[in-house]
Amino acid sequence: MRNKRNIKSFGKTLAYLQDPHLRKKETGDALLIIDSAEIMSESFEGKIWRNVSFKNCDFIGAYEVKLAAMENCTFEECRFSGIFAWGVQNTVSFIKCGIVGVSHLWGSEGSKAVTYQQCTFAGTSSDPNQQGSVGTYGDAAFIECNGKWFGVLGHSALLMHSCEFDSMNCLIDARESSGIVPNVVVSDCKLRGKFDMVSSVLQSLAIRDTVLEELNLSNATVKGDVVIERVRGGYINAYVKEAKRLSVHNSQIYGNRKKVFEAYAGGIRAIEIDTVIFGGDLSTEPVTVAGGTGADLGNVRARVNDSIVVRNSKVPRLSAHHVNTSLLQLQGCELESLDLSNGRIANLQLSGNAIVRSVDFTNTQVKESNVQSLAKGQAKLEGSNIKIN
Repeated sequence: MRNKRNIKSFGKTLAYLQDPHLRKKETGDALLIIDSAEIMSESFEGKIWRNVSFKNCDFIGAYEVKLAAMENCTFEECRFSGIFAWGVQNTVSFIKCGIVGVSHLWGSEGSKAVTYQQCTFAGTSSDPNQQGSVGTYGDAAFIECNGKWFGVLGHSALLMHSCEFDSMNCLIDARESSGIVPNVVVSDCKLRGKFDMVSSVLQSLAIRDTVLEELNLSNATVKGDVVIERVRGGYINAYVKEAKRLSVHNSQIYGNRKKVFEAYAGGIRAIEIDTVIFGGDLSTEPVTVAGGTGADLGNVRARVNDSIVVRNSKVPRLSAHHVNTSLLQLQGCELESLDLSNGRIANLQLSGNAIVRSVDFTNTQVKESNVQSLAKGQAKLEGSNIKIN
């Protein structure tokens, strides 16, 4: 924050911010420009700001700014420290702004066309309980932004494009927005540290052309699809509670030296992995696409998954144990070892795969199968009805 004139010294400008009816009467819909002001210690509760341009202003405080609505407003090279409730935002831009500390800026449900462009979010603690947040309970877009130790929100639509985030989160709780949840798009971003979406509720999620270190979707609910394309980086926890489809295409996922990738087949209706290189070795936990039968094979859970397809991919170790699916297909893959134990599979298809070590079919039952030839002693078939070609 820099030394600025307090908004009290701006005379009629302050009066216009506090009394929109007076402003309308005296100036109509003319743009109100406020330059180099320190905005603090004045109440703006329940007000509506329209056609206001803030330039090089400092906003400091907690709940003094608690608007009913904001429309056609811009904030350019402004700085924020505190808690600011903008009400329902419509066509609002934050350009090259800085938000610091445990600050919270949010628009209410119904907000739309809210954009943060080339903004910086600078948290002061790695403790999630001491981090700020920015966005809306409606639509929000973040373009070419940088941030560390902050949360971003957009409860009906959320876009992150060309951003560089370090140890950030996007925690969407449907209870905070009357059940409205977003389509989330992440494109051309760099996500360092952990990008945390644990237990979020989303309509859909698409991550494209992005470098990431760790993505945590554990226990998330996705009403539609999760799409991961042309992604390069570390560990992905896609162990979502529910999703219609999980697609991972044309990506390189190298892991964090302990874990590489995991997904819960018991909650996702269709899983497709195509042209993906996974990292790891025999000391790393296997790539895991598992679950769905429940622990008691004598009382198998109702089927959720329709298909698990892995094509043209390189996987050091693949574990697809305890799956309950209509179709499990592995085609054209390079694998060190494969665990398909304890499964209930209507149609199992293995073709054109290079498998170096063992294939574990223990206790797996199928209705029909077409399994490629395997080396003598390579397949573990105890308790299984699978026939090898």
